[in-house]
Amino acid sequence: MTRILVIDDEPMNHQLVAKALESLDCQLTFAEDGTSGIARARTMKPEVIITDVMMPDINGYEVTRQLRRDAQFISTPILVLTAQSGLQDKLRAFEVGADDYLSKPFEPAELAARVSALIRRAEMIPTVTVTQDPSQLAHTIAIHSLRGGTGSSTLAVNLGIALSNLWGRTILLDLMMTAGQVALMLNKNLRRTWADISRFKAGEVDSDSLHSIISDHESGLTFIAAPTFPDEGESLRGETLSTAISLLREQYQYVIADLPHDFSEASLSALDAADTILLVGTPDMASVRAMAAALDAYKKLDYPMEKIKPILNAIFPRSTLVKEKIESALGMEFVASIPHVPSLVVEAINFGRPLVVDKPQEPISALLEDFAFFLSKKEHKKAKPENPSETWKRVYKRYQDRKK
Repeated sequence: MTRILVIDDEPMNHQLVAKALESLDCQLTFAEDGTSGIARARTMKPEVIITDVMMPDINGYEVTRQLRRDAQFISTPILVLTAQSGLQDKLRAFEVGADDYLSKPFEPAELAARVSALIRRAEMIPTVTVTQDPSQLAHTIAIHSLRGGTGSSTLAVNLGIALSNLWGRTILLDLMMTAGQVALMLNKNLRRTWADISRFKAGEVDSDSLHSIISDHESGLTFIAAPTFPDEGESLRGETLSTAISLLREQYQYVIADLPHDFSEASLSALDAADTILLVGTPDMASVRAMAAALDAYKKLDYPMEKIKPILNAIFPRSTLVKEKIESALGMEFVASIPHVPSLVVEAINFGRPLVVDKPQEPISALLEDFAFFLSKKEHKKAKPENPSETWKRVYKRYQDRKK
């Protein structure tokens, strides 16, 4: 029996839809608003979704957009049902990812015919059975800040290399589509970037297409670079990126995403998939305000607070804002504080030689390596690697020294 989710805030419309579809072999579930509709969809995993547009919290266009960002609903047929009948309304429905559009008031027979067509489409989509143990999927870390200049990209590059040196099979995703820095920081030429698959739809992305845009660094870290020019990355769809991240999680131990300073489709795709969100801030009022705004947005997105890990990066020598006061204002404690080391960081960026590679004996490199170990999977932290790397040996020695 086909499971159909109907999202509409009017109980009368629930009855009209149920009456129109009573001849179909389907099980109807109803949600009263957009937010609960998205939550219900993730719980019941319907074969077809029908959503109204005008609702009290988020409208049906936004419901459709959010569902399409979720890899499990990339191919789920969605019908937008609304009293708005203009051409622009219809185009907007298709732009956010709807499969069909029907104006109210509708003829019951037409709704039944449209839904029957969507059911047939759903039956043609192959069912993918996930047999892989979830613990074998990559631990995904999103590095986020709503304010530029916080050192997020430097953190992403060094954590990516440290995790690669500790455990292998780590990939770094540069999602700063307007001005990515990862390739520059690794001193690598841009040959292939996200722009090379930006024309792909979610269903067209596969392991081969992803492999074609992955670059290698001599440290062992692999990465996907952002394009040089902002317009080259504009067409990358959120659902395409979500599919890419899902595929990469099956192939790597760790996925690190360097995010834009916003809540764009690229940011949301990575944040939704992340096991850990590193929220990076600096000790100044503008950054504290941005961190507070980000935390508020995470709550509205229903992200578990335990996966949010704030980091304080001292990008200038002195500040009147002490760490404890910032923690009190945010209501969260920092999991790490990065000291002020401007000359080392600037040199690393200018020459494309990350700190943990070029200066592993520096205290800042030790801190970054230890922090990478802190972020590692539980099963990794509990067991010694079969062939421990120099990075692992340094981290283990520091751990033993602290125990003495």
